[in-house]
Amino acid sequence: MKANATPIQPEPVNPDLDDARRRYEHALAPEDRERHPFYAELCDRLGDDELGLTLLGEVRATQRNPMLILAALHWHALRGHEILGPLYERVRRGEPADVKVDVATVLTVLHNNPALVRGELWRSTQTNEPGRSAVLQALVSELAQDRRAINVIEVGSSAGINLHFERFRVRAFDDHDALTLVCRDLGGVIERTLPSIARRIGIDPNPLDLANRDDRLWLKACLWPEDRRRHERFDAVVAAWPTWEPVEVLCGSVRERFDEALTLTKDSFTIVINTWVLFYLSEEERAWFLTRAHDAARAGRCAAISVESPLVEIAGIDATKRPEQRGASRIVVAREFDAPELWGWCHPHGRWLEKVRS
Repeated sequence: MKANATPIQPEPVNPDLDDARRRYEHALAPEDRERHPFYAELCDRLGDDELGLTLLGEVRATQRNPMLILAALHWHALRGHEILGPLYERVRRGEPADVKVDVATVLTVLHNNPALVRGELWRSTQTNEPGRSAVLQALVSELAQDRRAINVIEVGSSAGINLHFERFRVRAFDDHDALTLVCRDLGGVIERTLPSIARRIGIDPNPLDLANRDDRLWLKACLWPEDRRRHERFDAVVAAWPTWEPVEVLCGSVRERFDEALTLTKDSFTIVINTWVLFYLSEEERAWFLTRAHDAARAGRCAAISVESPLVEIAGIDATKRPEQRGASRIVVAREFDAPELWGWCHPHGRWLEKVRS
């Protein structure tokens, strides 16, 4: 949502503090807690703090994610808050500090002025995580079946960065290039040549624009301050963005615009993708979209990729199957002329990928 847009007000609720506490507890995967001690401590403290719990409980149901609270605090730091600004800058630089003291300072700022966060609860966590493009490359190369050109539709496209998934290099180890994605392939995925992309169509009720300063700042606020590599990558994407071909943006809900997107791409093979967006849809909207996407795949000239939390129910997928790595994302694909199937698992930000062996 642009700065001059009408804010969506939080739903009036009686906050479920126990639910909010559980959400903070599971906000970070174990490996991310180890890599991001500041955010791990901040989630722990917010999860034990009545104000932190209440703020999360006040968020509308489709956005009730601790990352929104974290992003709101980071947003004010990036905008130059006199206390949060220098503190978060130190965290980004990885300067030695007492994490507990830093987090206590953040909580003090929040308690002194809860409006800092409460005033941003109308927003959406629209993390446009390029790391997921490493996963998308592996999946698209398999589902495209050696086609030279395809169309791509992304539901929940945010600024559309992952509609340019083929722009990134994927390596097992960091080569220190900002546009290189580091992804450990744990499951023997065979690399293939990626097809060219004929049309890139994004669907989002609130698409962001990398040319808009406030939109860029909010996307940066959704990144974790300790992860300098992600910030460097985002800055590199912003710098390269004017040279990349434009994305076709359909502003509206998936129910309003998905059939239109399918119609626009009906003349050639299309892959529909969604990554960490289903939690932000109502149950009815989620079921409608998955049915439409999977029916399109069964009908031919289409395939679908879903990279989501395993807590999201998908018809035909065994919900009891869980990955060995806690916090992993589940990959479900619907191949052309086929029903959806479990493909494998990955890190939520694409740091590793594992294909389920048949």
